[in-house]
Amino acid sequence: MTTTAAASRLCLACGMCCNGVLFRDVELQIGDDAAALKELGLPIRSVRRSDGVLAKAPQPCAALCADNCCRIYAQRPTRCRQFECLLFTAVASGEVEVDAALKTIRQARVRADKVLRLLRQSGDSDEQRPLSQRFNRTRRRFESGGFDDDALEAFADLTLAVHSLNVLLSAKFYSG
Repeated sequence: MTTTAAASRLCLACGMCCNGVLFRDVELQIGDDAAALKELGLPIRSVRRSDGVLAKAPQPCAALCADNCCRIYAQRPTRCRQFECLLFTAVASGEVEVDAALKTIRQARVRADKVLRLLRQSGDSDEQRPLSQRFNRTRRRFESGGFDDDALEAFADLTLAVHSLNVLLSAKFYSG
């Protein structure tokens, strides 16, 4: 299978590098045109750092469509062009069959959907924030105390679901 064919099957089945599950933002690189990306509808944030100003596009990506296609694919940022998850590279190198990779993607999406459902049940319905930010905000809320046993049990379920998702993501998706 060609890399392009693998990408079309895997990436369109997954989308987790763009939907806020894998990453919380995309750092723009030298050569990325922040103004042009803004015109295309990406909300670009500038962050001041000691070594200069850094521009980021927050996740979930505003250019991600419901079918996991990117509506700005030809103009996407450099980091987006360069990123290949471990699962993709394993398929491209022939180490993993496409069907096995698709099964892993389904497992990860089921785990991510469980986390999203539990976040909503815990009072966080901000779908425009990445998963990690939503969980951390919920965790801080629960750490402040004042919750009944049912709410604490629900938070425990959420914590276990996040852990289960992160174990799979670390093993099969994050590179480097």
